[in-house]
Amino acid sequence: MSKDPLISENSDRHGGSLHSSGSHDSGLHAIEVSGLTTRYENGPALLKDFSLTVQTGECVAIQGESGCGKSTLLHCICGLIPRSINAEVAGTIQLFGRPVEEIPRHELVQTVGIVFQNPDSQLFCDTVVDELAFGLENVCLSQKEMSERIEEYLVLTGLEDHRLTSPKNLSGGQKQLVVLAAVLALRPRILLLDEAFSQLDELGRSQLLAHITALHKIGQTIVLVDHDPENLSLAQTTVRLGEQGNGG
Repeated sequence: MSKDPLISENSDRHGGSLHSSGSHDSGLHAIEVSGLTTRYENGPALLKDFSLTVQTGECVAIQGESGCGKSTLLHCICGLIPRSINAEVAGTIQLFGRPVEEIPRHELVQTVGIVFQNPDSQLFCDTVVDELAFGLENVCLSQKEMSERIEEYLVLTGLEDHRLTSPKNLSGGQKQLVVLAAVLALRPRILLLDEAFSQLDELGRSQLLAHITALHKIGQTIVLVDHDPENLSLAQTTVRLGEQGNGG
């Protein structure tokens, strides 16, 4: 779909669009970015006239040198730009056919979730269980549903023995797993991973990759940014942002 010169040709690109090799039941695209250009204050334009389509259930890897706009793209997809991060945005982004700027915040966090490179930027509560509960309280789930989800995702990420631990006392890898559990507990239809493996040791990396692979197998739409090709192994489509980009 994209006519942007920053996207390199790859084996999964057909007819000017980015597609997975598999088929999907839903007729709606999970993500549709069209003509996206962003500009931070006093900065150059980024992702100039960038377009991308991600099918429902597809896993897409975003690659490129540091500073080429990978994180900026994810921030735009999840609505952080311009809702929380000030930047000019031209073009359109739709999630399952809805303009991202028109999706209410409580719906948006259940539509798209993001895990950042630095887990400390997403951890605010006194205990691990409070971190998971925080987001669930904000979408007004019942106490029963909250308790069930908290238990499910503590077990999924192997954190059940740390439920009352302060995230400040965890390793970098464990903190990242807390963030992942908190995001997954909201059950977003799209999962964005922005260098999410960066602070994990080899065991943590393999465990996280196994979790993400299992989610993808059951139809989770995933967009991930990473420098390590091994962490991108489950991607059906790879998009490479060229060196002309200036933001990341």
